[in-house]
Amino acid sequence: MTPASRPSVAAPETPPPIPALAAILAVARFQLGRLLTPPRLAMAALGVVFPTAILLAAMKASGRTLPFHYGAPLLYALVPEAVCMLGLLVTMCPVVADELERGTWVHVAVRPGGRRSLLLGTYLAAVVWTGSVALSALLLALVSGAIAGGWAVLWPFIGLIGLSCIGRAALFALPAVIIPKKALVAGVGVALVVEYLAGFIPAVVNQLTVALRLRTLLVRWMGWRRQLYSMPEMQLLIDINPPWMQVAAVFVLAVVFLALALAILEWRQFPPSEES
Repeated sequence: MTPASRPSVAAPETPPPIPALAAILAVARFQLGRLLTPPRLAMAALGVVFPTAILLAAMKASGRTLPFHYGAPLLYALVPEAVCMLGLLVTMCPVVADELERGTWVHVAVRPGGRRSLLLGTYLAAVVWTGSVALSALLLALVSGAIAGGWAVLWPFIGLIGLSCIGRAALFALPAVIIPKKALVAGVGVALVVEYLAGFIPAVVNQLTVALRLRTLLVRWMGWRRQLYSMPEMQLLIDINPPWMQVAAVFVLAVVFLALALAILEWRQFPPSEES
């Protein structure tokens, strides 16, 4: 058979690229599905119950329903701060690092742009999952009736939960891509040093923290501005700009943190995992 008479073999078609948004949503769905396992659900249930247990213990110790001026700050420390921070630590830092190190299907299926989709999809899943857990914890705490007039904090705290998740999930993306093998430990260090230590230093550095914005919004939305602003030491820990600027600052910080993380992803080399 001459070369001219040989049947031609069609080249395999290259699959069309997945649109960026569809790829991000696919990763988010996959990561949320991984969270719907008994151990993860048990951890989420613990996060939901924990704030209410603390409030009820404090109420039992005092022998009466917690006054609003005491119970509301305590609930803020438990839900928008503690629950959101811990939830984001376990759903953002180790997950991104683990996928990058192992090179699993979720990394390969969305190429080109697999790393970007992996990071942004995991970010979206962390925000949705942690926000849902924190919102459930808030509702359970209010239903318990441990705080006198506690339902007044519902809408302000929903906003604080959303902003806490949006800003801090982006912050925790940085240790996940900078030190992937020790992402969780690095994330804890970032939370302690950046958010809590730097956030309470009255200097330019605290302007780059989500904690400052949340504290300021808490004071503004709860109507505590007059009482706290009368104390000079509190003026150093709260920003004087209006609430809309605090909300905008959280979104700007989130964009900056994610942009830095994406730039590091493009620059770093992650060798494929070895087959066993």
